[in-house]
Amino acid sequence: MMKVAVVGIGKMGLLHAGIMNALDGVQLCAICDASKFLLDFARGLKNLPVYDDYLTMLDKEKPDAAVITTPVFLHVPMAGECVKRNIPFLLEKPLSITSTDADNLVKEIERRNLTTMVGYMMRYIETFAKAKEIMTSGALGRLITFNATIYVSQLFQRGKGWRYDKKESGGGVVIGQATHLIDLLLWYFGQVESISAHTKNWYSQELEDFAHGYIEFRSGLSGWFDSSWSIRHHRLLEVTINVHAENGNLTVTGDLVKLFLDKKAEGYSQGWTNFYKPDLFEGVKIDVGGPQYTRQDASFIDAVKSKGKVESDVKNAYEVQKIVDAVYLSASKHGEPVRL
Repeated sequence: MMKVAVVGIGKMGLLHAGIMNALDGVQLCAICDASKFLLDFARGLKNLPVYDDYLTMLDKEKPDAAVITTPVFLHVPMAGECVKRNIPFLLEKPLSITSTDADNLVKEIERRNLTTMVGYMMRYIETFAKAKEIMTSGALGRLITFNATIYVSQLFQRGKGWRYDKKESGGGVVIGQATHLIDLLLWYFGQVESISAHTKNWYSQELEDFAHGYIEFRSGLSGWFDSSWSIRHHRLLEVTINVHAENGNLTVTGDLVKLFLDKKAEGYSQGWTNFYKPDLFEGVKIDVGGPQYTRQDASFIDAVKSKGKVESDVKNAYEVQKIVDAVYLSASKHGEPVRL
């Protein structure tokens, strides 16, 4: 049995703990949190060791892997302690407050060839994976331009807690939510050349509630993204990506992929083809919060067992973090382009 420990047992910690404990060949061996209330709650769920100090837990339990779901400012130091002990880890996104904070962590992980994952789970949603498959096939031909949005109705008054404290979260909607979209764009389109961005604080005093950016990729593709956690009528987080290409166009959301081709290519028909999420669904061992989380956790466990890698690892998250840094820098200069 692979022993997995969880650091941080808020919403995401409990989600990952439940999934890990249900996967074949995996045993939830311990949990840790600084909150006495959460620890008392956790003790009533399962008869397993509970700690209020993660270093003590790592040293005493010696897990084969760890899941870290703590506030952002704790990510790098906690991940660093796992690296020192050669413990593979899954870290909830984002990686860090800034990319510079993670410089040494990335280098040490590469030196030790340690298996890691950062929780950009949208790659594991059926429709976004299908869109990646279509673009990789070459059916669309050369990609010309795109536009992308990520919206949710979350914040319409000043927020409370660490997520709304810039020193602990790193920022607002860009680092807190738009990183999911940025990760998808990197996955789809490759390395970024430059970014021009603007942000607006409205409900928050020190954090951005709205952000808009224009991105140029090294491939020559360019387009814009728009993000907000203060848009009405979006009860759930909604992502939409539209791609215009030389042989057609593609739209992908969390529920649907719409493909139009001027001519048949790579096994895809001329004209319109729709791929609906239920038709793309493949079963999972357990569904807690969405099957994408199970697929993500299972991919991490498989990589740990084989001492392999996943695409959504710390190195990938480090590239996402560089783009976040560039968005904030450009916005501070009224949209001046920032080269990466």
